[in-house]
Amino acid sequence: MLEKEMEQELLETLSPLPSKGPLDLYRRKATFDWRCFRIKYHGEDILSLKMKIWSQLEADPTFAQIKDESLSSKRASTFKKVQKLIELNHVPFEVAMGEPEKSMAWVGAVGMYDWSVAARKMLLVDFLVSNVFGAGTERHQEFIQDLVQGKAFGCFALTEVSHGTNTKAMRTTATHDISEDVFVLNTPDFEAAKAWSGNLAETATHASVFAQLITQDGTNHGLHNFLVPIRDPKSLLPYPGVIIGDMGHKIGLNGVDNGFMMFDHYKVPREALLNRTGDVNSEGKYKTPYKDPKKRFGASLGNLSSGRVGIINMANMNLHLATVIAVRYSAVRKQFGPNSQSEELAVIEYQMQQIRLFPYLAASFIHHHFSRNFFENFHEFLMAGMAKENPEQVALMGQEIHGISSSGKPWAGWVAQAAIQECREACGGHGYLKAARFGDLRDDNDANCTYEGDNNVLLQQTSNWLMSAWREKRMSSPFKSLNFLENSEKLIRTSFSLDDFTNLDQLLLIFQALTTHLLVGTNGKIKSLLEKGHNEFQAKK
Repeated sequence: MLEKEMEQELLETLSPLPSKGPLDLYRRKATFDWRCFRIKYHGEDILSLKMKIWSQLEADPTFAQIKDESLSSKRASTFKKVQKLIELNHVPFEVAMGEPEKSMAWVGAVGMYDWSVAARKMLLVDFLVSNVFGAGTERHQEFIQDLVQGKAFGCFALTEVSHGTNTKAMRTTATHDISEDVFVLNTPDFEAAKAWSGNLAETATHASVFAQLITQDGTNHGLHNFLVPIRDPKSLLPYPGVIIGDMGHKIGLNGVDNGFMMFDHYKVPREALLNRTGDVNSEGKYKTPYKDPKKRFGASLGNLSSGRVGIINMANMNLHLATVIAVRYSAVRKQFGPNSQSEELAVIEYQMQQIRLFPYLAASFIHHHFSRNFFENFHEFLMAGMAKENPEQVALMGQEIHGISSSGKPWAGWVAQAAIQECREACGGHGYLKAARFGDLRDDNDANCTYEGDNNVLLQQTSNWLMSAWREKRMSSPFKSLNFLENSEKLIRTSFSLDDFTNLDQLLLIFQALTTHLLVGTNGKIKSLLEKGHNEFQAKK
């Protein structure tokens, strides 16, 4: 009964559309009720949440758009909006833990309004909550409440000036000092400075810092994650031993204050180590539930993937916005007709316009489905880590999340990038107006093709994951993305006809067969090069 009442309430909320106007002709031609479709597509709870958020943003003067803001003004107004969003608390922490799709919906709803606002709030609170929740243990849970309540603000400090995707080569160190039972964070030179961290330049009080963990005996245990206080929460001045700078004006997302940071033998408590995958006791002994260091790193990779998981959703929202703007414009913009006496046709009627726009319209539905399901996989991985499930299984889940996000993020970012450009051109001169939003969408989305890893290099990460699975004869995976390899022998022998390209099931088989052929061929080439004396790096290069 409640579901019916909610659906009826949503139908009434969605009903006020202009009964007249240039779009009315196409709306009346629809063969189904668009409102019912929208409810079915999003789900009643999710759509209700989005409508509530948009209504509040529209009614609250805090969220009024200001034209041509300076850098400092843009940052200041964005932070005020973030503080208001924290106060509104649309998706409480407890709800987000049980219903992760709601936090994803929140990101999309706010992002479609302004990505600087959504990104800054996510970086200040959500990403760090996810990171601490997934990589920390009971001793870190109290800090999550400080983030949720706006008592602390966070940033994610992984990338260094001279190292990005190659995380294993990061050079910031955290050395355990037994005499004081602290970790001493140090930056050897400027090339090892943490860089591009969102919210670091002006706002963050704490940073999720990735550093090489070194015990007092000189052993380097590899990259680990530390929760580090970097500023006085009242004055926002950096603590002694922490040097912070501003990255300055960017192409887009200028409401986010990106910065760089260096440590000068900065001491933090031993408990600052987020210790789910590795820990050090007061006697300086290192311990980990993983016998194989690669498995420990694999589990860590899953937590490192939170940014890419979010970016997939962000790029998807940009794809939605661009196609909606262009399709609506094309339905009202008229040009030419059968003859000089005929009424001009809307450009959406022309085959060329349909070929340009409809594939991206279709892609927006596919990307939405993938993004939603993959986010649920990521949440399942986080819950498995929290529940202390089989460490080997958690490591495999982390590797799969890393592998999929390393291809999903480039795919989503590039498709959105191409769609924005095509949609802008499809709207002619009017698409070039700032009010059309394509310029802002393009500039903000460009970041999705760069941060959290260069797209081309990330695709190599996915290839490495696939190659490792093939070599180790792992023909299945926790989230089933590798399970098609169980039929690899059959797929290699399968042939296809041109007619198969019209059948979705056959198209999937074609891609699976192609991937299998590439795995077999690439593995053979690498094996041959290794036999000729090349090392692993040279063979893959």
